[in-house]
Amino acid sequence: MKIKPTYVPFLAMHLLSFIMEGQVGIKTQNPQATLDVNGDVRVEKKLYLENPGDFGIIRGSNLLIQKTDLQIAQYDIEISKYGPINYAQFIFENVGDPGITFYDTKISTEHYLVTVQGYYFLENGTNATSVVSYSDNGDDYVEGYQIYAYKSPATNTWFIKAVINNGGFRNSTEVINVDMYLNLIIYRNRFIAKQITNRVVNLGGSATGTAALPAGF
Repeated sequence: MKIKPTYVPFLAMHLLSFIMEGQVGIKTQNPQATLDVNGDVRVEKKLYLENPGDFGIIRGSNLLIQKTDLQIAQYDIEISKYGPINYAQFIFENVGDPGITFYDTKISTEHYLVTVQGYYFLENGTNATSVVSYSDNGDDYVEGYQIYAYKSPATNTWFIKAVINNGGFRNSTEVINVDMYLNLIIYRNRFIAKQITNRVVNLGGSATGTAALPAGF
C-alpha cells in the first residue's frame, strides 16, 4: 500500500511564497530592492514605470532621455553639449557710449531660449565700481537702461542689446568706457522650455488691462 506524502504541497507552497516575497539580485549578492540590477539594463521594446517612488540621491544623478531616433540614453550633463538650463557670462570690454546696440550671440533661436538674468558695469582699466549713467538731455533727466536678448529673424539667432537711453557712462568726474558683465540664462527648447503663443493686449490708451490666461496654465 502506497501512502501519499502530505508534506510536498506544503513545501512547494512555502518555496513559492519565499520566491514571490523575496528580493532578486543580478550581479549582486545583497539585493536592496525587489529587483536589484548591478549593471546595465537594455529594454528592446517599452518600459513602464507605474510607481517609480522617490529617489533620495540627487547629486551625481543622471536623467534618461529619448533621442531623435527614439532610443533611450543616459543624459550626462558633464559630457553633453548643453544642459536643460545653461549659464554663461558675456564680458564686453572697453564699451563706449551708449553701450552695445546689437551683438549677435550666434545662439540658435530654433533650439534655445536666451534671457539676460542680470548685469553689472566696471570702469574699464581700473575695475572701479563707481560707474553711473548720465543724460545727454541735462541733469534734470534720469535715463534708464535697455538690456535684453531678442530674436533676429534675419539670422535666426539671439542678439543682445545693452544701452543707456540718450546717455552714457561716467565716474564721479568724467565720461568713461566700461566693461559690461551680462549674465545669460540659456534654456534648451523642447527639453525644459516650451514656447507658447504670444499674448497681445490692446489697452486702448489705458494704463491697465488683462490678458487671457495662456493655454495649459
